[in-house]
Amino acid sequence: MNGEFGEFGYVPPEYASNPIATTKGDVYAFGVVLLELVTRQRPTEVSMDAAGEGFKGNLVYWTNQLLAAGRLLDSVDISLRGKGSEEEILHYLKIAVSCVAYNPRERPSMYHLYLSLKSLGEKYNSSEHFDEFPLVYGRDDSESH
Repeated sequence: MNGEFGEFGYVPPEYASNPIATTKGDVYAFGVVLLELVTRQRPTEVSMDAAGEGFKGNLVYWTNQLLAAGRLLDSVDISLRGKGSEEEILHYLKIAVSCVAYNPRERPSMYHLYLSLKSLGEKYNSSEHFDEFPLVYGRDDSESH
């Protein structure tokens, strides 16, 4: 799917049967971007995992397979490993994976996502740099469907 709803790899699975844009679809796409950042993999194709094992599939499927196998940290790009921040990276990965849940109702709202990432950044005072751009919505933006 390309064009009106975005690029293949960022489009949530529910758009195949009901191509109506939703905020939960936006959360899915953002989750794919979060996964790209930590894995350095393309959203449409993962050909080899971090352990050097062959894999054929997309980024979301791959990370979900690793999560199910208890190997989520294996998705992290080698350049980010061993820096003493595995706990934070795992927290980040869990946030990203929650965004790409198959069922849109299981995905966080954008506001909850914002709070989760802000909380993660506050440990390093990194969120202070962005306080000049406050969140417009001071509430949960959950959808009713």
